[in-house]
Amino acid sequence: MNYSPNKFSQQPTPAGIAPLGAATVTTGSDTAMAIVDHLRRSHLSLAEIRQRQRRIHSEVLQLSRSMNSANFTRLDHDDLRRMAMLYDREFFGSRLLPTIGRERVKFGLSSRMTRVAGKLVTRHGGGRSRTPGLRVEDRPGGQPFSDPRRFELVLSTTLLFQAFADVDRPISVTGLRCVDRLEAMQRVCEHELVHLMEIYFWHDSSCNGSRFQDIATRLFGHTEHRHDLITQSERAARNFDIRVGSAVEFWHEGKRISGWVNRITRRATVLVEDDRGERFSDGRTYRRYYVPLEKLRRPPST
Repeated sequence: MNYSPNKFSQQPTPAGIAPLGAATVTTGSDTAMAIVDHLRRSHLSLAEIRQRQRRIHSEVLQLSRSMNSANFTRLDHDDLRRMAMLYDREFFGSRLLPTIGRERVKFGLSSRMTRVAGKLVTRHGGGRSRTPGLRVEDRPGGQPFSDPRRFELVLSTTLLFQAFADVDRPISVTGLRCVDRLEAMQRVCEHELVHLMEIYFWHDSSCNGSRFQDIATRLFGHTEHRHDLITQSERAARNFDIRVGSAVEFWHEGKRISGWVNRITRRATVLVEDDRGERFSDGRTYRRYYVPLEKLRRPPST
């Protein structure tokens, strides 16, 4: 699946999203039904939402073994796990994760996600999917089938570390202005928690859907479902005047090599004409080089 810049995870909008109250709960427990009712009816004041978010911000920083400040330079998956548990405590009375099953929810960090700020991966059986597809129907007599799904909530360390760094501009996530990396991390975590709740209780999720946006607004005060974190493409343009299609030079094994930028992720993919290389759609053959942005230079004539 292709992901657009400045989005969390682009998931197809399911046809006919169910009303907020029409959950297909995977367990018949009173706790699960209470959480669904809470998602349907919760109306916290914006002041109360912000107070709880600030409390989480403070405790995550205080309890972390990795973070040295709110603009941290190190991050561990335990920080994300602890953050999710604090959100569970503050907004769900520590009932959400136990209801889903703490052993079924993993938390991860990825440096390979250079455009998407967060994603929720659903695994069922031996496979995995970023979009839901499994419906767990009740057995006759009200006994539920065993729900085999496992979930992983993953955040992009690349996008978090590029915020509040060498590109000086305001940062907004979910429509809310962030003052530090930890606030940006909180907004992404909140967004993915809504995906987790939707997929667990309703078996589908789309941040373009009215149900998702209603929950995100009432629970967390979100006004949008996009992020404005700094991508590598923006860093390349602002700091190095390099874009896709730019002619560039770099040194490799003592030689100065010229080529042009074909792609920008964590590094720039530079195509250099080479008779022994791969043939591209323009009929020419190129060799690929993966070069850190800091190692590239624009030729004097460009």
